[in-house]
Amino acid sequence: MVVPQNKFLSFPSPLCSLKLSWAFRFFLLSLSFLLQLASPVRIFSQSKSPEVFDASYSALVPSGAPFWIGNELGLFEKEGLKVNLIYINSANRVMAAMLSGEIQLSLAGVASVVAAYARGSDPVAIAGAVNKINVSIYAVPEIRVPQDLKGKKMGITRFGGLYDFSASFALKKWGLQLGKDVVLIQIGDIPSLMGALAGNSIQAATLQPPFTIRAGQLGYRELMDLSKSGLEHQNTAVISTRTIIKKSPDTFRKFIRAYSVALSVFHQQKEATLKVMAKYLRGIEPLILEKSYEAYKEWVPEIPYLNHAGMETAIAMTPGIEKGKEIHVSDIVDENFVRELDQKGFYKALYKR
Repeated sequence: MVVPQNKFLSFPSPLCSLKLSWAFRFFLLSLSFLLQLASPVRIFSQSKSPEVFDASYSALVPSGAPFWIGNELGLFEKEGLKVNLIYINSANRVMAAMLSGEIQLSLAGVASVVAAYARGSDPVAIAGAVNKINVSIYAVPEIRVPQDLKGKKMGITRFGGLYDFSASFALKKWGLQLGKDVVLIQIGDIPSLMGALAGNSIQAATLQPPFTIRAGQLGYRELMDLSKSGLEHQNTAVISTRTIIKKSPDTFRKFIRAYSVALSVFHQQKEATLKVMAKYLRGIEPLILEKSYEAYKEWVPEIPYLNHAGMETAIAMTPGIEKGKEIHVSDIVDENFVRELDQKGFYKALYKR
């Protein structure tokens, strides 16, 4: 018996199967490629373009060197980040820019973090930068002892920042009353403070290296070196907000990794560091720059944990906090990114320990 062949149920020849198989495979590959091109998820996750990151530094002093090193040596780029570095010469302006979304991260004084938290925002310090207060009070030669400052003017950069705090601390230590015995004048930045001293529009100023070294060369008298006062104070830190970090924690993880590598360059590669510093601190004599670098090496941590005792001081000394409002270090500090790297042995590898 011959069974009639049903062309609809019959199977193709092996040659035909092979042709269909290749054609179908090509179709699927083409479709998959087109779908991936159209997928925003793919574009975000696999794009070779670096993540753009806006960060600021708030003073033209060597504390900014790790940020500058990260930028100049391509350390941020190696982590897939394009960091736009912006100079904003006031911690309060830095915080305003951060809270408005203009920048995502900054190297700035911690007093602004405390003040912003007290007002209800969510700023946070995520890594140490300068873990000891390193401000000195310099005066014109006629001022021989602190008591000679009575009736005189002292210059600071901005109210509410590190220099304001330093001046207030020194005056209190000397038994001088702010506003009555000595008037604080807001000048703007440290080079302007030097100019105001030279013009005698102020008789004393709060300074940091390299300007302290230059002031000594010019004959100005150092009345107090706060780094030797026994005061624990977190000077500057890498800061952001919890809201910004929550949106992209991996971006901050990459940044802190690159920042940590930059710190190791700062501590272990003097010539490379001085070359970068000279680019950002133009007009500073090489000898002064080198002395400033050596001073900052004592204050900048190799592993960027924060000085918790120094953060306590910053909380206690920041003006404008409502009575009864408690602020704890844990409210304004998050060292998770640094701790992760430390636990993985990252810093031991960097410093070959």
